[in-house]
Amino acid sequence: MKAVALIFALAVIAGCNARVVRQADATPQNWEETVDRFWQYVSDLNEKADGVVQDIKVSQLSRELDTLISDSMAELTVYRESIQSKLAPYTESSTGQMSEDLQLLTNKLQKDMLDAKERSTEYLGELKTMMVQNTDDVRGRISSYSHKLKKRLNKDTDEIRNTVATYMGEIQSRTSQNLETVKENVEPYVQQASEVAGKKLSDISTILKSQADTLTEQLETQAAGIKTQLENTAQQLRTSLDSKIDELTEMISPYAAQIREQIENIMGKVKEASA
Repeated sequence: MKAVALIFALAVIAGCNARVVRQADATPQNWEETVDRFWQYVSDLNEKADGVVQDIKVSQLSRELDTLISDSMAELTVYRESIQSKLAPYTESSTGQMSEDLQLLTNKLQKDMLDAKERSTEYLGELKTMMVQNTDDVRGRISSYSHKLKKRLNKDTDEIRNTVATYMGEIQSRTSQNLETVKENVEPYVQQASEVAGKKLSDISTILKSQADTLTEQLETQAAGIKTQLENTAQQLRTSLDSKIDELTEMISPYAAQIREQIENIMGKVKEASA
């Protein structure tokens, strides 16, 4: 029974593990949205009118891009730590390696975003210093760079996402294999426990039947003994009564003869008187 309960518990744990992996994979990835906003901010620089560009300060652009970079890194750290905390109980070694890999990819993403910030501030400086007719070349370079930046950022985010998915798949597979191994090791004990329990139940049934048969025989013997005693007692009572009746008859017989003679004398006198 304990072995069966153990298998059931392991099945529940495996189901929980799989659910944890799915939940971790489905965690809202806010850091990706922040990275998209960062790229959109750089891309929009090329769409702004010359008058608007003149009003934008390089220092302001730098601060806003720094804020987006910081937000992305902070949200990515929260995401990484959330996955680590959920998966750490199941595989410490894989979680440690995943943390190292994600940190390298995070550093790469941060480097690309910092590089994009530097390039954007340079382009903004060029747009602010050039004449209107010469801005087309800069805007063309901004557009070309924004497309390349989009691909680079997408590649960075895909690498992070795929790394997480790879480790999740490995953990889920390992958990399923461990469960199957445990089941294979435990099932013989379950079978043995079932056989032992069946034998014990059979032995108990045999013992109870034997005890019931013995008790029935004892009750039948006692009933027969009581019946014999009652019959003997009744016979003794009848014999005793017959003996007493005979004695009483012998005692009464002489008096009965005298009474009959007296009655006959009285009847004779009555008849004589009547005549």
